[in-house]
Amino acid sequence: MSKQIWVAIIAIIIILGGVWYYQNSAPDQPGEVKVGVILPLTGTSADNGENMRRGLELAVEEINSNTKTNHPITLIYENSEYKSDKSVAAINKLISLDKTKFIIGEYGSSQTLSITPIAEQNKVILITPASQADKISQAGDYIFRTQISADQEAKIFSEYLYKKIGREKIGILALNSDYGISYIDDFSKHFADLGGSVGLVQKYEAQDINFRTLLLKTKEAGDKNLLLVANRKTAGIILKTAKELNLPLIFFATSVVEGDELIKIAGPAAEGLIYPYPFDADFDSKSVSDYQEKYKSKFSSGSEMISANSYDTLKILSQCLEKVGAEVEAVKQCLYNTQNYDGASGTISFDTNGDVTKNLFIKNVKNGQFVKLEE
Repeated sequence: MSKQIWVAIIAIIIILGGVWYYQNSAPDQPGEVKVGVILPLTGTSADNGENMRRGLELAVEEINSNTKTNHPITLIYENSEYKSDKSVAAINKLISLDKTKFIIGEYGSSQTLSITPIAEQNKVILITPASQADKISQAGDYIFRTQISADQEAKIFSEYLYKKIGREKIGILALNSDYGISYIDDFSKHFADLGGSVGLVQKYEAQDINFRTLLLKTKEAGDKNLLLVANRKTAGIILKTAKELNLPLIFFATSVVEGDELIKIAGPAAEGLIYPYPFDADFDSKSVSDYQEKYKSKFSSGSEMISANSYDTLKILSQCLEKVGAEVEAVKQCLYNTQNYDGASGTISFDTNGDVTKNLFIKNVKNGQFVKLEE
């Protein structure tokens, strides 16, 4: 073989080696990153869909206005209308047409669980700021959430309720969804382990608006206390109906109950309602206070939990993009490595399931306001 041919072969090897090294070792190049967002902007829970959007909009403005940002973010919104089939159509569109590799959503647990298999199959990172169903913990390596699980909330709230009502029975009226079923199972187990007694357990559908029969069944069962696993609108209707029926029930609820819609519908019937909440807008933290100040400046109101969770979700994702680039596997590992992140919604650390643990506060409705319960 001639010298010229050997030289040519060596040159080709060097070139190919350089290409391989560049592709595998070169730093990620700066550039826009598209992030899909699936949330209910109309229909059931549109109020919290709007809260999600507000938190994300505040975060993306801060990210993109920073001159040091190498990966500005463009948000692509899809309205799920709180329907699983719409969520599935949305994620397929975001992946196939928009070519997004990072998606934030959903709000409802059933909607989130309808899209986790698609995200997992396509190796797309999916982060939910709101869904609590326990099944999400095992949904896959690419699935994360910045909201606590139903089990964590139910365990802490059951301890509080056992101290408050002891061995008195407590009935449960819950939405027939993955979230509602998780909460029923988790609360029933934890409350029974403490020595408490769960009374009549009933489920309702998302579209239901007449709760007279279910409430009368609770009374007939002899339950004095009733735990509502319901959103703002439904809980408002239930409380108002119970007051109209003059039922001597003491109501408790889960964290998703907090929101203006509850007060608008229930009015005075909501007074005294006690519930757990994994977010403290007045927490003594610079990150929380700075966020609240910016949120009030932009939206003329204080932020609640879902907005803060959504804000943190995008900020953490952006932080990983800046650290490791836009390659999915690198971002996924960066998320798992995120520990003790000082966020607007509290301190965030992801575990091996992509779950977080947060402090839980007990709140109640007092004079039409949602306030921490001092006991």
